[in-house]
Amino acid sequence: MRRALFLFTIACSFYQSTEAQNPEFENLRTIDTWLQSNINDNNLSGAVILIADKDNILYSTTKGKSNLESQRDMEVNDYFKIASLSKVITTVAIMKLYEDGNFDLDDPIELYLPIFKDTKVIIEDSSSENYTLESTEKKITIRQLLNQTAGFAYDGPIISKLYKEKSLSFSNPTHESLSSFMKDLSSMPIVHQPGEKFTYGPSTDVLGYLIEVVTGQNLEIYLEQNIFEPLGMASTGFDAHRQSIDKLVRAYSKKGDSLKGINKELDLKKEYKTKVFMAGSGLISTASDYIRFCQMLLNNGIYEDKRILSRKSIEMMTTNQIGGIDYPKGFYPILGKGNKFGFGLNIITENGAFNEFYSEGSYYWEGAYSTTFIIDPKEGFAALMMTQLGGWHSLKVRKDFRKSVYKTLK
Repeated sequence: MRRALFLFTIACSFYQSTEAQNPEFENLRTIDTWLQSNINDNNLSGAVILIADKDNILYSTTKGKSNLESQRDMEVNDYFKIASLSKVITTVAIMKLYEDGNFDLDDPIELYLPIFKDTKVIIEDSSSENYTLESTEKKITIRQLLNQTAGFAYDGPIISKLYKEKSLSFSNPTHESLSSFMKDLSSMPIVHQPGEKFTYGPSTDVLGYLIEVVTGQNLEIYLEQNIFEPLGMASTGFDAHRQSIDKLVRAYSKKGDSLKGINKELDLKKEYKTKVFMAGSGLISTASDYIRFCQMLLNNGIYEDKRILSRKSIEMMTTNQIGGIDYPKGFYPILGKGNKFGFGLNIITENGAFNEFYSEGSYYWEGAYSTTFIIDPKEGFAALMMTQLGGWHSLKVRKDFRKSVYKTLK
């Protein structure tokens, strides 16, 4: 493991802007400098950054405020809405069930979820708002749900209207259970033929429902018993923040020269209990919890001698699973033209544009509020930033975070 590539040691495990005189800390402190600069410029309210190898936390810094209104300082064990970082956790859960022989990846989803048997495809008239529906030419498979080519979309000219008519909300579901939510989702069409394009959408939520049906457990319990408990992620779950609700970090977006709170906060009632477990976006976690998950991925499925997933499953997740399909243009600024999608992850390819310093074969993912990680097996590290910043401005912050990490390499 090329640990010497980092200008930091295990001794700085909980480094908090230490005024170290050792010149070897100079590059290490550039991460602190970058973070503080973004806070000073109102690009971020605050953040927790952790860097680890497969065994140890190599670097940790926490700066800024978790809530600008109350001026509460950010703390390393604060709770974050991890949004689409939930997808990677659900993907691991699915691969675990696949390893155990519960299904094959190319099985039609309707074998296990018959409500999706008659899914239709939207055929739009590009000159108007008219559309027709046609039957799928092929069955939607579990593999297509994993690689986001199944045709499910979060939004679009037609599908957004249909969701609204059905009162389907992915960020704030009002249904009584995941099964009732899925019943309504199954009545919605997909936006293209299965396997034809990459379309980012609620495919992972369908996989969450598959977990419930296959295991006979609700998603919350399955994840807790099979991922969170083995990894020691005691502060991760759909309601993990309820006992310390003041420690939930508030989300902001950049408006002009200042940060404004995003009015999409979770129900802050302590007694509230989540009913619809959204596998693609609903989890709450802390930086110290999620870095353990990243270390497990970096170490090919093992964390502290506990095997969560096989090495071959990790390989499948972290290699191209969409073949010659390209990301749509709207995804280029986020993931880079020429890069590819594995299962739940963006994979850096040899020919991918916007790769910056990244090694070929490294991979990362992000959440809507800028929780983000990158794992580089060649350099032997996982880097995680937990913050709560929405809007298009956040794309540059996420990218600059990754750059600031790579700048510390010799």
